[in-house]
Amino acid sequence: MSERRPARRGTVSKPIEDEALGSIVQRLMTPATSPEACTVLDLAGSGIRNLAGLSQITSRLEAISLSNNKLQTLSGLPMGLVCLRASSNWIRFSAADQSRFMFARELPHLEEIDLSANEISDISVFSGLRHLRVLDLSRNRIDSLRELRGCRRLSHLRLRDNILVAFDLAANETPLLTTLDMFNNRLRVVPASIAEFGQLARINLVKNDLERIELHGAPADGIRELKLSENPLILRRNGGIVDVDQWMVKFPGLKTLYLDVCNVRQLGRASGDGASLQSADDHAWPSLFNLSLRGNALRPPLDIDFACMRNLKNLYTPDTQMALPRSLPSMAHMLQLVVCNAGLTQLPSNLGAALPHLKLLDVSNNPDLADFSPILQLSASLEVLKCRAVGFGALGGAVTGTTPREGSGHVETFPETIAPGDAQSVLKWLAQLKRLRRLDFRFNKCTAELYAPPLTSTLSGSASVLDGALSPQAPNHSVMGETGHHPGGSAAAAATPVNMTRMDEEAWLRQDHAYLANLKMTRQTALIRRRESYWMSAIRLFPRLEELDGFKVGPH
Repeated sequence: MSERRPARRGTVSKPIEDEALGSIVQRLMTPATSPEACTVLDLAGSGIRNLAGLSQITSRLEAISLSNNKLQTLSGLPMGLVCLRASSNWIRFSAADQSRFMFARELPHLEEIDLSANEISDISVFSGLRHLRVLDLSRNRIDSLRELRGCRRLSHLRLRDNILVAFDLAANETPLLTTLDMFNNRLRVVPASIAEFGQLARINLVKNDLERIELHGAPADGIRELKLSENPLILRRNGGIVDVDQWMVKFPGLKTLYLDVCNVRQLGRASGDGASLQSADDHAWPSLFNLSLRGNALRPPLDIDFACMRNLKNLYTPDTQMALPRSLPSMAHMLQLVVCNAGLTQLPSNLGAALPHLKLLDVSNNPDLADFSPILQLSASLEVLKCRAVGFGALGGAVTGTTPREGSGHVETFPETIAPGDAQSVLKWLAQLKRLRRLDFRFNKCTAELYAPPLTSTLSGSASVLDGALSPQAPNHSVMGETGHHPGGSAAAAATPVNMTRMDEEAWLRQDHAYLANLKMTRQTALIRRRESYWMSAIRLFPRLEELDGFKVGPH
């Protein structure tokens, strides 16, 4: 393939949709190229209505962008085209038209096609494309895949926002398919025949009308990532139970599973009487590394058999009412644990021993969680700790004995109480976490007076962000939530957190800036010094700290 020389779109002073296509192309040429030598052409947003004569103007064209135009047909494109991007047009193909556009006849060398946001309902026009690798038909009117044939090299198929009601794609027609995205369609069943796609590794079926997933038949060995979120009826037939034994047999190689907002009630080995069982070590799901269960059981709380999940690396369960066991089994691979807004009243007493390599812990927005001692057992590998809007502040009321501090070699006792505003005492008890990069203790009793209260009016919906390895919360997207003092007011105990899962961090930072300015204006120097002292202590104790309570920390 010759070297591609892109043509840049120039700036024109008047609409060009009524001009001849040849005139448009001539305007886009740079002095260093010509239409005959051009191999890559960008005509996006040019108001083009037809492509008549384009193949005569640019005979060597290999890639073209025609997005955001007014095209209704693709007739006129040069036959040697390899990459076609023509999203957001008015393109349609009529199955009743005997002379309709057929890609295998008109553009047989295509490898990548993006025709998203058009009016396509007939998928048979793509049949026979032997070189096709990527096909994006999102936001069209496709209701069946049965007529897609002969695309034997197709590896990525994107069909988001269509009207598909059944998965009727023939496996022998697309044997190399690895990624299938059918987000927001109308599918009702995940068929057992999904196992016939031997190369299929990633499936996205979020926001369909799924009522069941067929777990019988041959195992789907190749599937590594399965997204089933926002299908609230998918587990209705079995009472919201995810039977790990059955899922392991059907998906023996599954690494990442999304079951957000699926009304999951129990995850483990199903017993005859419906009660959860504690699994033996040899019944743990060996391949599953990443699990997302956002927004599931409310009452009764979600029941997870953690012995089945011993190999998990990342567990993400925000907005899911659950009760952690008093003692966890050893989960030596766990790196990230997010249990915010989960109605927690306690953490496992052996948290540090069970999760020796934990790097991220988020227990935010659990107002009844008052026992701080399990967190103090965590190993020095912890890098991110988020404890926003929890019940910490009067530790003596929750800790009634002595707790060994990891690596200390002797037993140390907690102070009887930590008074509101005494945030530095909390920092001192976390001093062994030398690798901390991000620490968030906002909206607790011990930090209530140091910052502005959380926002209650600028919320965005919570969302799962599992990307590859689980990345449960991007910077500035964390659980928040309590109302307490007001700017310029006296220090007071924080009120009970409201049930909020997201807040606009930028808006809160602006509010806190105004709060600090008000403290200065009202000459509350003691409070300002306490805030500055808290920051200085944190920077001194945690040499790798990059972010503290939502604020970036400069080099130190």
